[in-house]
Amino acid sequence: MGIGSWAGLWFALGIPAILIMYLFKRKFIDTPVPSHLLWRRVLENTEANRPWQKLRSRLLMWLQLLAAAVLAFALMRPFLWAEAGSGGHLIVVADVSASMSARTGPGSGGKDPSGGETRLDEMKRRILEDTRQSDGGLTLIRMGAHPQVAASGTEDRGAWERAVEGLAPDYARTSYREAVSLASAVAEGQEDARIIVYTDGQWSEKTDGIPVSAPIEARRVGGTVYRNASVEQFGVDGGGRAVGVVANTGTEPLEAVVELSGDGRPQGSESLSLQPGERRTVTFDGAGAAEVYRLSLKGTPDDYAADDDAFAFPQSGGAVKALLLSDGNLFLEKALRLSGAEVTRLDLNGSVQGGGEGRSEGGLANGNSAVPPLPEARPDLVVVDGRLPDDLRSGEWGRLLNGAALWTIGGTDDPRQPADRRVTVSAHPVTRYLSLTEPYLGPLTEGRPAGLENIVTVGQRPAIAAGTENGRRTLWFGFNLQNGDLPLNSEFPVLVSNAVTWLTGGRGGGLGRAEAGAAVEVPIAAGAESAVWRPLQGTAFEAGDGAIPAETISDSAAAGSSPGEKSDSKNDPVPARPADNSPDLTGIPSSSQPAPNVPGLYAFEQAGTGLDDAPVYLLDVRPDASESAAPAEEGPAFGKGAENEAQAGGEAAPDRAAAGDSRGRLPLTLPLAALIAVIMLTEWGVYRRGRSI
Repeated sequence: MGIGSWAGLWFALGIPAILIMYLFKRKFIDTPVPSHLLWRRVLENTEANRPWQKLRSRLLMWLQLLAAAVLAFALMRPFLWAEAGSGGHLIVVADVSASMSARTGPGSGGKDPSGGETRLDEMKRRILEDTRQSDGGLTLIRMGAHPQVAASGTEDRGAWERAVEGLAPDYARTSYREAVSLASAVAEGQEDARIIVYTDGQWSEKTDGIPVSAPIEARRVGGTVYRNASVEQFGVDGGGRAVGVVANTGTEPLEAVVELSGDGRPQGSESLSLQPGERRTVTFDGAGAAEVYRLSLKGTPDDYAADDDAFAFPQSGGAVKALLLSDGNLFLEKALRLSGAEVTRLDLNGSVQGGGEGRSEGGLANGNSAVPPLPEARPDLVVVDGRLPDDLRSGEWGRLLNGAALWTIGGTDDPRQPADRRVTVSAHPVTRYLSLTEPYLGPLTEGRPAGLENIVTVGQRPAIAAGTENGRRTLWFGFNLQNGDLPLNSEFPVLVSNAVTWLTGGRGGGLGRAEAGAAVEVPIAAGAESAVWRPLQGTAFEAGDGAIPAETISDSAAAGSSPGEKSDSKNDPVPARPADNSPDLTGIPSSSQPAPNVPGLYAFEQAGTGLDDAPVYLLDVRPDASESAAPAEEGPAFGKGAENEAQAGGEAAPDRAAAGDSRGRLPLTLPLAALIAVIMLTEWGVYRRGRSI
């Protein structure tokens, strides 16, 4: 049994008050006198009473004392503990935060998915076991980044089991306070409502200040032993130096193997011995060139695998590094820079120019066999304006050039002028927005590489061809820019920009690192009609997750509260129809995207009519960092609302969540009220029979 409010004890002061009333009750003494009846009445009215008389047993007094005691007890809101599932509306709050994916039990501590159940699996099993005997309504609230009601007041056991089994981890920052507030709002107004929170106790927010409208308790999931190593920081500088920070956030010492890889190829590893709470910095010098680097923990007895990987990109933006091999072409170099590329010019006479100015004599073009030094940065695009020297086709230069997209311009000494100068332009990303009907291209060569597709022809002869050669994108110009007036045409910068975008395969670079669910700014290509987040590596990829549709502009408008919204129902906002002169933006990807919910490496891919090679952006998605820590020894404390607050002395009723009590309350107020009514009726009957004296 328990007491809901000790304030009702004040009413027990009525018991001594009743006793005092009986102590001062007037007592008449019966004295027979030989007189008339009227004289006897006068004597009775004037007879002195005797105060502070001895209390005698009177049935009416005992009934009044019993009624006062029962009323005081009823005002204290007593209740009986009853096992869960005995009745009433039950609200279950299920913690699906990232830490609930940690493994527990005998099979924990490894990367084998079949080794032991997760905390989430244990929670599902316990929820189904604890609610099996429930005969009231059941509500399931999913406590994740955005609290959701997964089942509302259902009595269908099949629907309840499907809702519980459908719970999945949410790796974004969990809204603990909002979930408890939502449960309290659902419980308000429900008869005999109770709230049970299933959690591992790994809360990053305090909830002791939240008032709740129903009895609430917490049931702990998971054991006390927690083994986890986490990659907290990781980055790679331009010189190939990789630096990471690894921490032991568990309760046990760990032996960890830290492995660095680039584009899926191992590049180094280091073994660490970490004590609980210890952090170590690992450094790898001379990392090979790669688009994506990965730092992973291997062979570690780790219960929580979501924080075991981190990705880094050699560049954080979408700038393309272009290497221009030319003996001097000011228009081409300026157009490349206008396209946003970072240009490094290697003069075919032998010197490397970062700014495109100057040239040195006696280089490769003049028969000097000295091979120029390699550029500091690995190029994404190589532009050969003229003939590529044989000394650059092999060795380190050959490997560098074979790893980049190739754009060759002219290059032979035997060009011929076509008889028919009519230009035909085919649809291709390189020729988008171009007509090329006015400029004179000059004589054409015959050395088009095999396997390329003609996209511009002059007469019947190929002038520009594009395609894939030896696994890399290749663009071929069959004319020298110096022999025509194309560089002087207004379409030339557009042509160069299209060529750079297509040749680099839409490589937009890396978007950096973001927490799951956080907002990410993504450049949207002109003409993009849809986009997806495609998992490439990490937790989502290994789980076999498919592409995630990107958020559209209409989705962003519906999620907000813009004045242009209207709603057919409270759950289905519909954007208002735009004006006749306004473009319809429905379905167009929004530039502000929420990061995917599951950790890993993602590619943001865009698509649209005529948009074959939109930039692709890479993003490293990380789980909420606070979920990596070991659970607190004490479970979460909840605030006391109107049902739990005490009026006397400001003291609250005992917290059953802290005590680990898994029972519900059965109030005794109604039975006590009925007992008081019976006592009052009995007292009235005694009074009417004149037995009060």
